[in-house]
Amino acid sequence: MGYHPRNGNPDSRSICWSSLLALIATVVGCGGTHTAPSTDLTGTWSGVVGAGSGGGRALRVTWSATQSGSSVSGPATVLTSPSVSNIAFVGTMSGTLTGTQLSLSYVSSPGAVREAEACLVSGHGAAAIGSNTMSGNLDVIFMSCDGLDLEPPTNDQLTMMKQ
Repeated sequence: MGYHPRNGNPDSRSICWSSLLALIATVVGCGGTHTAPSTDLTGTWSGVVGAGSGGGRALRVTWSATQSGSSVSGPATVLTSPSVSNIAFVGTMSGTLTGTQLSLSYVSSPGAVREAEACLVSGHGAAAIGSNTMSGNLDVIFMSCDGLDLEPPTNDQLTMMKQ
């Protein structure tokens, strides 16, 4: 069924145009355009993992985040408590932003501790993003740090503020 110039049936022409418009609307609607997240995490963030852990086991975190679409990454420093060991682990924090939820991972570079060159920190978690804040969890693990008496915080609570 369609418009044919010989029979000039207007009903056939209407059906043809309606079908064509529906096809165009479907193609345009499924065009796959992606909008960038409205939340911009680019900047310097600082905070704590394990607040209230006691025994000096809370960790201070500073992150210089750069966002590209839904991907966020940048250098991050995790510092142990000065009262216990005062060790700075420098590495990379990265994540994926979905709406206001951020999945997170962190890994430090080995060599931060002279007494244990292979010692490093890693962590995985997620955070909810607010207005210049993020809160959630970061499960931290110390690896190959034998003899340094480093223990992860007793809780994995993460709170950070954008500076």
